[in-house]
Amino acid sequence: MLRRYTWEKAKEKLQHYRRRQPESSPLYRIVYHVRMDLVLQWESRFQHHYGCLRDEVTKTFDEYLNCGILAHGAARVYCDGCKHSLLVAFSCKRRGVCPSCGAKRAVKFAEHIHAEVIDDVPHRHTVFTIPKRLRVFFKYDRSLNTILFRAAWQALSATLGVDDRELGAIFTVQTAGEALNFHPHLHGLVTDGYWKDGIFTSFSELDINALTQAFAERVLAQLHKRELITDDDVVQILSQEHTGFGVWMGDPFHDTESEQFVARYIERAPLSLEKLSIHDDIVTYTTKDGAAHEFDALEFLAELSCHIASLTSL
Repeated sequence: MLRRYTWEKAKEKLQHYRRRQPESSPLYRIVYHVRMDLVLQWESRFQHHYGCLRDEVTKTFDEYLNCGILAHGAARVYCDGCKHSLLVAFSCKRRGVCPSCGAKRAVKFAEHIHAEVIDDVPHRHTVFTIPKRLRVFFKYDRSLNTILFRAAWQALSATLGVDDRELGAIFTVQTAGEALNFHPHLHGLVTDGYWKDGIFTSFSELDINALTQAFAERVLAQLHKRELITDDDVVQILSQEHTGFGVWMGDPFHDTESEQFVARYIERAPLSLEKLSIHDDIVTYTTKDGAAHEFDALEFLAELSCHIASLTSL
């Protein structure tokens, strides 16, 4: 019931146009009032932690300020039948900041995946995570995300004992943790089985520990190849009881609602307006467990900037 409610609620928001007045949201007020200060203070306050201010960040914030605002462009929609017309404000279509464009992108992605991509077989929601000590490399070089995709795919194929042409999987990289912290990890929609000579066979058993080990070894090997970590680092990480690498696989499902729900979830936007509030110039982002994380406005935008994708990583 939760999946059905969530999917239908998301779809309902797209059925009837109603200008959303983004300028009234706390996010819009934050970006509007401190976006210029962020540029002026970036080098002194944030560059040591977040790296150089990327052009994609400032461009995304600027286009978000125009998103949904009639004064910045609109299309007139006219009905020949009822003679009614209305103005539809242009949207920014940017990743990482705009909750409206992110929600629309996720719904359209889910419908496309369900209708055009996945086969009519059972699937599982799958998550691959990496240790905290390795996340910094992915923060400063987004091209390293390729390592995660290849390692997950190769680990699945090797652990399950199938040719990679016999397995089906879709992965997206998510950079945001629950508290908007930088936490690169993969979400996937993976077939619960494989094809052999045109016949689909479900997996009888999944060894999650072996899958996690295979994923860890491949990620570490590629980081070592790029001279980002040493032999000692690899040995030290793999010798720990809890390496920090993790793989989670949900129960199989084979119905439209679940497929669309998971496909939408793996493409979700990093920011939730429902978690965001401002009081006495303090920005608070409250996680689902009730923990409140406080920032000043510039700190919040700096943290949010981590989740704006570089053009080369799209």
